Formats: sequence, C-alpha cells, structure tokens
Amino acid sequence: MNETANTQLIEWGNLLPSVATCIEAVERDNFESQLLALLHQAVGIEQCMIFGYSISGDIDCLLAANYQLPRVADRLAQIYVSGLFRQDPNYLHLSQLASQPESTSTDALTTMQVEAMSPAYRSHLFAFPDLVDKVSLNIAAKEGAYYLNLYRGTQRGPFTSANLNCLNGLAPLLSSLIRRHYSNSPAQPEQLNSREAAVLASLSERERQLCLYLLRGHTLKTAATKLDIAFSTTETYRKRAYAKLGVTSKSGLVALCKAEV
Repeated sequence: MNETANTQLIEWGNLLPSVATCIEAVERDNFESQLLALLHQAVGIEQCMIFGYSISGDIDCLLAANYQLPRVADRLAQIYVSGLFRQDPNYLHLSQLASQPESTSTDALTTMQVEAMSPAYRSHLFAFPDLVDKVSLNIAAKEGAYYLNLYRGTQRGPFTSANLNCLNGLAPLLSSLIRRHYSNSPAQPEQLNSREAAVLASLSERERQLCLYLLRGHTLKTAATKLDIAFSTTETYRKRAYAKLGVTSKSGLVALCKAEV
C-alpha cells in the first residue's frame, strides 16, 4: 500500500469517532451540533446552512451556523428564504427533486457555480460575510427535498480537491442522517428551557407547541403531522406566533430563543 493510501486511511480513521457520535445523535436535540462538528473536522467549514423544500414550493431554514459571525448566519438565512432562494443556481434542480418520488431521485453534490449567480445573490449571501466557496448536497426526501450548504471563507480559502473527495465519500451518510433526523424527529419535543419559556410566554398553548417543534428541527409540515392538525392551521399558528414575537422567519425565532437574556 502506498504512502497516499496510508494517509487517506489515517484521515478516515480520525473521522470515525465523530461519525459514530453523529449517528447516535440522530433524532436528538444535539444532532445539529454533532453534524457541525463532523463537517468542521472533515473539511474545515466556516458556515453551514440546511434548508427544507416542500412539494408545494415552501422553503424552511432548518439550520444556520457561522463559526466566525454567529448572528450573520441567521440574517443570511432570512434573506435567502424571503425570496433570494429563487436566484440560487440549484433552485431548478431542487424544485425538480422535491416533486419526484424519493426512490427515483438521486442525491447530488454540486460545487459553487459563480457564473450562474446574479450580482445581487453574490452580494447579499457571499460578499458581506467574506465567503469564497460553497459546496451543496441536494437530498431527495419523501415529500420534498433537503438542501445542505457548506461554505469556506477568506480565512481558510476555497475547498481543496481533497476536501471534495472527502465530501463525496461522506455524501451518502450525510444524506441518510439528514433525511432521518428531519423526517423522524421525536413525537414529543423536550420541555422548553428557561430562555425559550420566557420568549414564548406570550403565545397560546398551540402556538407555543408549534414554535417548540420548529426550534427542535421540524419543518412546518412535519410539525403539523406531530400536532395532528392541518398544514394550513400550522401556517396560521406560525403567523400569529411570529407577529407576537416580532420575527419573520424560523431562523429569527431560533436567534431570539438563543439570545442572551
């Protein structure tokens, strides 16, 4: 076995404990933190976003994290879900992926398509946080699609060929973990912590339950299923809750509940 092969085996061996921890965390509250730790160790990401696309065209931000500028990630997610997602070079493929049965779809890893980005898209989502590269994983789901986005900034520079090889190797695992976690979250979320209880105190019981599901990683559709109510009803609860809290998106809700008292 040559030296390069030995090095690759050693690198994958170093990742195995993080992979195991991530697998154990599926459907638990610490899954997202373990997923971020795995991705950071594997390819040195500086920002990560996960979005959920529904068959009807709705989009939800499930995870927004930036290591250098934590609050910036939430603002970028809000800008994206507010309409800029339609300018994403991957939008057409994601729309098609969301409308196909999962069994006939293929998850795809795509690199940054600079030439296909509008100036406004690059300015709002890349220029301000000093991001220079992006790799995406489009994941087919039963009723829609999940969209994992990994970013590198000026501090680390673009993803290397070794990074891309690593992500290609991890892609099937990442797809399976994300699909399982966000589709099969617990029927009953854990109780609110003190900060969440204080923030959500003004809401009705149903509005509070919905917000708690959203905070625990559910999409609006899966929350409707867990609460056993119509999707249109969850939309109504969400609008009322967000209006009372003064937020306009799920990422805003998350940021509000994570803010220091």
